[in-house]
Amino acid sequence: MFIRRSPAVVLSLVLSAAALTSAPSALASDGGTAKDCDNFSTYRLHVSLDEDARLKVVGSVFSQDENTWSWKFKHNGEYSASGEKRAKDADRSFRVVRSMVDLAGPDLVEFRAENDRTGEVCQGEETF
Repeated sequence: MFIRRSPAVVLSLVLSAAALTSAPSALASDGGTAKDCDNFSTYRLHVSLDEDARLKVVGSVFSQDENTWSWKFKHNGEYSASGEKRAKDADRSFRVVRSMVDLAGPDLVEFRAENDRTGEVCQGEETF
């Protein structure tokens, strides 16, 4: 019995190359567990590529109160977006979603949120 193995080998090499080509989107964290802030709150920062090949950036804060927070995003050291958001709902959280241009090379995304009443600061960065 004669078995042709070369097509199977070629197919596996092609599929492996395709998997490696899409690997850059796996470089960013999956958001994972929330990280601690200055006091009692926690935050998450998640960066991924959207369907338009732009960076989708999500910053979330899980607070102990319903205060207003001032937030900022930086992209490679330059301010990208800022605003204010009130922590609300049952979990006293807020989430900010922004789109950024995917620049050549690594992108450094920074997130900072400050509780306007207590001064508590949540900040972190992620390289994508």
